[in-house]
Amino acid sequence: MKLRISDKGKKYSAIVGAHLITAPFSFLWVYGNLSEYMDSYFRFSCSPGCMDSDSGWILPVSIAMGCPGTLLSKPLADRMGLRWAGAVTAIFLNTALFASAWTVQMSVAWTTVLLGVVLGMVQGFTAVVAFQLVRAWAPDKATLFMATTTGASTLLSMVQNQLVTALVNPNNLKPDAMQGSRTFFSQPEILDRVPMALILYAAMTLGLQFTGYVLLFPPPKLASTSENFKMEETTDKTKLVIGNVNGCDRSSLKPSPNTKAVADGHNPQEYGSHKVSSPAISFNTTEKNYNLPKIDITVQESQLETARPFEDEKASLPPSKVLKTPIFYAVFVFGIATVFALILKANFYKQFGLLYIHNDQYLTLVGTLIPVVATLSRLVVGMVLNKKIITIKDAIIFSLAVNCFLCAFWYFVPQLNALLYLFFVLGLASVQSLYFVTLPVATMEIFGPDHFSTNYGLLLTNLMVVGILSPVVISPLMHVLGWFWLFGSASILCLVSLVLVVCADFNPPQISI
Repeated sequence: MKLRISDKGKKYSAIVGAHLITAPFSFLWVYGNLSEYMDSYFRFSCSPGCMDSDSGWILPVSIAMGCPGTLLSKPLADRMGLRWAGAVTAIFLNTALFASAWTVQMSVAWTTVLLGVVLGMVQGFTAVVAFQLVRAWAPDKATLFMATTTGASTLLSMVQNQLVTALVNPNNLKPDAMQGSRTFFSQPEILDRVPMALILYAAMTLGLQFTGYVLLFPPPKLASTSENFKMEETTDKTKLVIGNVNGCDRSSLKPSPNTKAVADGHNPQEYGSHKVSSPAISFNTTEKNYNLPKIDITVQESQLETARPFEDEKASLPPSKVLKTPIFYAVFVFGIATVFALILKANFYKQFGLLYIHNDQYLTLVGTLIPVVATLSRLVVGMVLNKKIITIKDAIIFSLAVNCFLCAFWYFVPQLNALLYLFFVLGLASVQSLYFVTLPVATMEIFGPDHFSTNYGLLLTNLMVVGILSPVVISPLMHVLGWFWLFGSASILCLVSLVLVVCADFNPPQISI
C-alpha cells in the first residue's frame, strides 16, 4: 500500500528538512571551541611533519569557499535537480568530515582542504537549496524561514560544543603550555581524544543531513495562477493567446478567414454575438458566422498580470545590473567588516579568554550560549524584516554600529570580569549573526528571485576576500602589534563600513520589464 501525503504535509516536511540539511553550518560556532584542542594536538601530538601549514587557515578558508559553492549550485541543480544535487554533495561532505579525523593526525594542510575547502563549498550549496525550498513552499514567510534555517544550525552547535568539551576535557583541566601570546593543552589525556571529537561531529552532521534529505519534497512548480492565459512576446507586439476558457476548447473557435485583428483603444467590439474588451486588441470582423458557445470573456490589463507567477512578485535584476547598484556594494562592505570580526570571535574568544579566565568549561559555556543568542537575534530580525517594521539598511547600520563599539573594548573586558566577558561575547554574536539574515533577504527582496543563486554568490564574494586575506593579516597584527590592535582593527573596519552604508542609497533599483 503506497502512502499518500497531502500537499500540506509535504510543505511542513520539506520545511523541516530544509532546516536539518543546514547542519554543517554549525561548524562556524563549533570551531571556536574545537580549534583550541586541534591547535594543541597539532603542536604536541600529531605525527612528525604534520605542521605543513598554518591551522589558522581552516576557518577562513571554510568561510571563503561558501562563495564558489553558491555559484556552482545552479549548474548542479539544473543537471541533477535541487534535491539530488544536495544529497550528492552531502555525501561528499560527510565523507570529508570523517576523513578529517585521520588527516588531523597527519597533516594540517589536508585537514584544511577537508574542513576548509570541502566543507565551505558544500555549505554554500546547501544554503541555496534551503533558501529556495522554503521560498517555494512558503513564499509569504520566506524571510522568516531564511532566518530560521540558518538559526537551526547555531542551536545545534549548542549541543555539539557541550559534547565536544565533555569528551575531550571532562575534568576541566587548564592549559599548561604557553607559546608566544597563546596557551595550549599538552596533557595526553586531552590530546588523545581530539580525533574522536571530529568523528562525533561528523556522525551528528551525517545523521541530521540524511534525515533532512529524506524529508524533502520537490517544491511546487512556479506555474501561472491561471492556465487560461499565456503571454507570448514577439519582436514588435505582445499577442494574447486564449487557451481553455471555462471548459471551452480552442478548437471550437473558428474565425472566418476574413477576420483581422486591429490594435486600437479600449472600445469593445463585436466578437460573434459577444463583446470582448481588450486594452490593446480588438477584433474587427466582416462575417459573424462563428461557432462559439455562450461565454463572456472580459480581459482587463490587471488580468494580464495574472499570467505571471506570484502576482505581487517584483521583477528581477540580472547579475550584470546588480553589479551597477549601490546597494550591492553597501551590503558587500558590510559583509567584509562583519565576517572579519566574526572570524576573530570564532577563532579567539576562547583562546584570548583563557589568558585571563582559567576555566575551560566556563568558556565552553560561553560558546554554548553564542548560538542561542545568535538564533534569537536572527529570528527577531527575520520577523521584523518580514513585517516591514525596519528596513534592511536599518538592520545593517545597527549591526555595524554595535560591532564597532564592542570590538573597541574587546581587549579589556576579560581582564575586568568573567561574567562581563560572557555578556560581551553574546553581544558580539547577536549583531554579527544579522549578516546571515540580511544577505539572503537583500538578494531575494531587492534583486528578485530569478537570479538568486548567482546574485547571492556575487554578494558572498566578500567571504572570499575576508577568508583569503584574514589569515595573512591576523598573524602579523597579533605578533607585531598585539591583541589590542588586532581587535581594534575590526572596530576600525566596522566604522569605515558604517560610514559607507549610511551614505549609500538603499532605494530599490528601478527595473523596466
